[in-house]
Amino acid sequence: MRRAMLILLLLAAPLIMAAQDDTPVALCTEWVATVDDSQHIVLRWSPSPDPRATGYIISTGDTLRTYATVNGRTDTTLVCRNHSALERHVYGLIVFTNDEEYSAMTPKFGNMVLNAEIPRCKTTVNASWSAYIGMPSGIGRYSLMGLIEPYDDDYMELYATDSAGTMAYNFALPEGATRVHLKVRTVSKDRHLVSYSNTVSVERGTVDSAAFVKIDTVVADSLHSLVLVQMPIDTAFSEGRYTLWRSLDGSPWNPIVTFNTGSPTYTYIDRDIMPFRDSLHCYQLSVVDGCGMNPRYSAARCTVVPEPPEPACYIPNAVVAGDADNGIFLPVVIGPMGDLYELTIYNRQGMQVFHTTDPEAGWRPDASTPQGAYTYSLHVRYIDNRIKTHTGTVMVLK
Repeated sequence: MRRAMLILLLLAAPLIMAAQDDTPVALCTEWVATVDDSQHIVLRWSPSPDPRATGYIISTGDTLRTYATVNGRTDTTLVCRNHSALERHVYGLIVFTNDEEYSAMTPKFGNMVLNAEIPRCKTTVNASWSAYIGMPSGIGRYSLMGLIEPYDDDYMELYATDSAGTMAYNFALPEGATRVHLKVRTVSKDRHLVSYSNTVSVERGTVDSAAFVKIDTVVADSLHSLVLVQMPIDTAFSEGRYTLWRSLDGSPWNPIVTFNTGSPTYTYIDRDIMPFRDSLHCYQLSVVDGCGMNPRYSAARCTVVPEPPEPACYIPNAVVAGDADNGIFLPVVIGPMGDLYELTIYNRQGMQVFHTTDPEAGWRPDASTPQGAYTYSLHVRYIDNRIKTHTGTVMVLK
């Protein structure tokens, strides 16, 4: 009896094997296209649960033509080195056996592509990306990840949306940020599969800045109560804006003049100084780029403005009419003046023959001017706000 049953089992064995051979080759249940740190598209999938599987065929393109063959049931990674991560690619996966049996092809799946830019002279980053294709359990979340220099040490989530949301996000760079690195991360609904887009690095759009920014000399002139500040200018840089800053005796820096110039040097005359005690005047030059951003500063240059000499006035007592060298009556004020200067000259009959409020203008009697004594009256306001009147006579000689 036992022998008869054994014979029946042996006869039935080919039929059992044939039934197994007719079983369709099992397909992989998970697959994903992602981008690695080297910016290569990488395909990963779960091993086929079918013990007959001996490898995988990867197809690509709209027609899903054969792209690569991976031998070995447990070798489930392919780096697509000749596919740019900046372009959209779709893939399909087939399992095969040694008996040339093939599974059905997976649904199409493909990588995300991220694009980002900062328009010229702007600080806003415009980012957008394509949807991931063919996540087996569906998309659960898209996350725009960013690393902002020089503030961040690692990527942080800047924006998140689900599969129905807008795959675009605009944001402003924080003050002082120079560059941002971006990539998109997506996860499946069961959070089991993760895919990354390509990485995009963008900088603030700008134009050239000045090749140099510095102050050559700072010279105090206490006699005239002013400071001369001389600066070399980069004439090849015409789109920017220079600003001169000043600090008095350690006070905060304040802008005193803003300028653009095509000249190789620029001299600023600072008359708003503190002349009645020794005071430290410091100056610094800054320049922004052609977008009005990214200021650069020169080294500070300082000078001590000493107290001016005691105000005085030298007045000549004679003038030679018509003489080229000695034919002008021009009082010389020693020390800084205020906003008042008035010179009047009268003849012997008390009639006014000359009047001016210009300290640089003097009286030049000509050949028709009678020789003799003339009286003058000079009113001067000195910088300490004292008004002094000088009177006397001047002789006109011939």
